[in-house]
Amino acid sequence: MASIRTFIAADIPASIRACAEKQIVALQRAGADFRWVKPSNMHLTLRFLGNLLDREIPELCQVVTEAVRQMEPVVVDVRGLGAFPDERHPKVIWLGLGPDLAELQQLHRQIGEGLKRMGFPPERGDFRPHLTLGRIPVATELDDPVADWIAAHAETPFGSFEIDQVIVYSSFLDREGPTYTPMATIDLQG
Repeated sequence: MASIRTFIAADIPASIRACAEKQIVALQRAGADFRWVKPSNMHLTLRFLGNLLDREIPELCQVVTEAVRQMEPVVVDVRGLGAFPDERHPKVIWLGLGPDLAELQQLHRQIGEGLKRMGFPPERGDFRPHLTLGRIPVATELDDPVADWIAAHAETPFGSFEIDQVIVYSSFLDREGPTYTPMATIDLQG
């Protein structure tokens, strides 16, 4: 049986992708040497599931549909640059979301409850929503201009967007990077 690398996400609008791209260019100019996310591939991951058997996908799509379709659309503010695990030694550089995440956290919980019924364990750790700009395999100490850029934009507002759909994606990796294909798109109809 085939397995499919699977995740659940919300798309982001072109205006936020454009802001993200500007930040990537600025970070590159400052000297950050990361594997940058293509703006066309940017999304808000709500839950990464890993490899699932292809026969599990229809049930997953139904479970996610039942979990979220009665929810109202969620408005999310995009604010600040940051990094995991920290700004001086990052593995991931991101655009932050917030400060009010109550509705987004509720959407995440609804998805988690549905997945629990399918036998998925709860996620480890807290849900820390963000939009990934770039990754590096090993945490590295950043040069001062890069760290300074991140610090200077830690609270910068980049706009907001509405999540009115949740998408179950497959992800295929090749030399060119990941290709994401929607397997189900669920409208928030609340």
